Amino acid sequence: MFGTLDGVLLKNRLRAKRGKSSQKRRFTLFLVSSHGDSRSLSFSAQTPKIVFACIGVVIISLFLFVRSYRLNAQELRELRYMRDVAESQRTLILELEEQFSDLNNRLQQAESLGSEIREMLDREGVVPQATSPAVGLSASPRALRTTSRAQGTTLRLSAADMGRTLYVLKENADKLKGETEEVLEETRSLYEKAVQLVAKLRATPSIWPVRGNVTSDYGWRTHPVTRAREFHDGVDIAASSWTPIVATADGRVSFSGYKYGYGWTVIVTHDYGFETLYAHCVRLAAGVGDEVKRGDVIAYVGQSGTATGPHVHYEVRLWGKTTDPSEYLPDDILEVDYNVR
Repeated sequence: MFGTLDGVLLKNRLRAKRGKSSQKRRFTLFLVSSHGDSRSLSFSAQTPKIVFACIGVVIISLFLFVRSYRLNAQELRELRYMRDVAESQRTLILELEEQFSDLNNRLQQAESLGSEIREMLDREGVVPQATSPAVGLSASPRALRTTSRAQGTTLRLSAADMGRTLYVLKENADKLKGETEEVLEETRSLYEKAVQLVAKLRATPSIWPVRGNVTSDYGWRTHPVTRAREFHDGVDIAASSWTPIVATADGRVSFSGYKYGYGWTVIVTHDYGFETLYAHCVRLAAGVGDEVKRGDVIAYVGQSGTATGPHVHYEVRLWGKTTDPSEYLPDDILEVDYNVR
């Protein structure tokens, strides 16, 4: 028993001696210069561990710093790229806004011209309002606006999708610009043709010069005074004295005065070869050179010249040759409007 106890005590002493010797263990580093000077640096056994630990911390920190710098640099490059993309898309959007504004202006011009065409033709009774050329033109923008509201669902697009969408919009806008220009040119051409058509219609005799009954038609007849067989160049329309006589089409007065047999007479020259004559008047209201419109009062019914009663002798001439006025008179005499102007 005592032997075992002595062994244990001996072991404990050896361990204590070893721990004490290790705690006191130190290292000395001598530094000798070329001049023979020397310096010593003494440090304990724990110092290298601390130094290596610090170096490890510095290395890890440096690694983390470099990694963070690379990530930040990559994010910065991405931000710059996104900024450039956004700027290019913004420029494209501004171009599209300007282009669509121009398209809208062109459509409004076409719609305005179409409305003028409709009004001109409707005034002349050429085309019913329901089938007027302006209806289709004016309906298109409204239909587009209605469709736009109906399809006004909000969409969320990525940057790539936005770029592709803007590119497609630009292509469609360029195509639509050409088509709109064609529509505008066609509308302008239709407008010019409508103006010419209306001008011809306005120059063509188309209303009664007075309200009354036709007492003598165009063609061969027995003269009521001379009883001779003769060709009657116009129609005689009986009416009360001083009934207003109106121009049956737009034109310029080329004669205003007294003619043998016709009495007091007014002759109006119209475009497209037409000429109208109004004879046997009691008084003239238009002079040579006066511009007259359809419905303007130019004289008053009388029985001057060779006449048996108050009436107006009305002639229509085309390129200098008389033609039957009844071909240019409306079927219903009540359609005559003496207050056109």
